Amino acid sequence: MQRVLITILAFLIVFAFIGGCSTVQKMPGMSKVSSKKTESDEGLYRKVPASMRADVKEAEFDLKRAKSNANLAEKKLKLSELKKEREILENKYAKYNTNLAAVLVKKADVRVAIKKLEAIDNSNLGDKEDNINRIASLKTKRLSIESDAIEIKADMDTTKLKIKELNKKIRVHEKKIKKK
Repeated sequence: MQRVLITILAFLIVFAFIGGCSTVQKMPGMSKVSSKKTESDEGLYRKVPASMRADVKEAEFDLKRAKSNANLAEKKLKLSELKKEREILENKYAKYNTNLAAVLVKKADVRVAIKKLEAIDNSNLGDKEDNINRIASLKTKRLSIESDAIEIKADMDTTKLKIKELNKKIRVHEKKIKKK
């Protein structure tokens, strides 16, 4: 019995070297060892006694577990990429928020300047024509600032929407990973 096992083991080693070597041409009647199963291999394997299939079953189990682990690793990588993308969008959102705050400060500053000039003009101080021109100029500037604020708010809204969509995707991926 031991002699048969040694012979089979020697045959498997030789077969692995022949099948695994890229410089060896395919020999007639022998198939290369690959992950693809051929009909002749399956037919021959069916003839192997059940008592000698334990190692194959163990290897198949290991293969299944390795594929499962690889699949899980891919899902974790995808989850990590989604979280990274969300973090980038959250940073972008924070920058928009900072820019909006700065624009609102400018708007308030211009409003104060307009109110001061209107008070000066209503008190009949300074040159009337100059006061009117300066007030008009400041109101134009205020409109430009309001336009900037509207654009920033729109960018914030779209970024917030993208973050919500990513959060949904992240929750789905986290559920898939927890199931494993």
